Amino acid sequence: MRKLIKPVALTLSATLMLSACQTTGANNRPLTPAEQRMREQADTYNQTVFEGAATGCAAGLLAGILLGSTGKKNRGQGMLLGGAIGCVAGAAIGGGVGAYVADKQEKYATKEEQLDSMIKDVHGENERLAGLLSATQQVIADDKARIEQIDKELASGKITMAQAKAKMAAVDDNRAYLDNTIAELRKRQANYAEAASQTENGVAKNKVASMNKEIATLEKQIAQLESERDSLAQRRTVSRVG
Repeated sequence: MRKLIKPVALTLSATLMLSACQTTGANNRPLTPAEQRMREQADTYNQTVFEGAATGCAAGLLAGILLGSTGKKNRGQGMLLGGAIGCVAGAAIGGGVGAYVADKQEKYATKEEQLDSMIKDVHGENERLAGLLSATQQVIADDKARIEQIDKELASGKITMAQAKAKMAAVDDNRAYLDNTIAELRKRQANYAEAASQTENGVAKNKVASMNKEIATLEKQIAQLESERDSLAQRRTVSRVG
């Protein structure tokens, strides 16, 4: 039993480490305080609801092994089977609109209470996204200044093209990070909208309006984040560095 618990514990630890605060970017480059703050804000945002299946699978795997070990006969096979079943179940619980709605239905007796809880969730997401947007604006301002400096140094011959590209990698790293974050945000927005549509039937119109307002705010902030990202991409495009 102990031999199997250890690797599972390591799996859980590795899974939790995925959400740890980041201090380095691509190629292990050190992050500036603003870059680290942006990533910390995004990590906090992404850890709320609709969790990834990896965490659910790891937790389900451990639970399955524990349950499978209770049988006296064929304990080894029972642990392996229990682990496999637990992983599948854990992955299903780990994320998705269906799991999210099911969780609300289990916790709250009426659709109105369920929708109230969803409204609270989206409102919290909007507050966190406002922090991410603020941090991102600082990162993009710094990156635009960095591009200006790189272009000047390259034009004056202070650095080579190879050196300029190496410095520009930090900008490209931030832009790629924003691309991934925005794509995930769009998925989450769609998930909330779908969850609301499954719950709002028969609920008071003012509750539905409140949910729609929160989702609209989420859309607006994602659009602002996209606009900031696009402004960086545009400045990067006209740089001397290819």
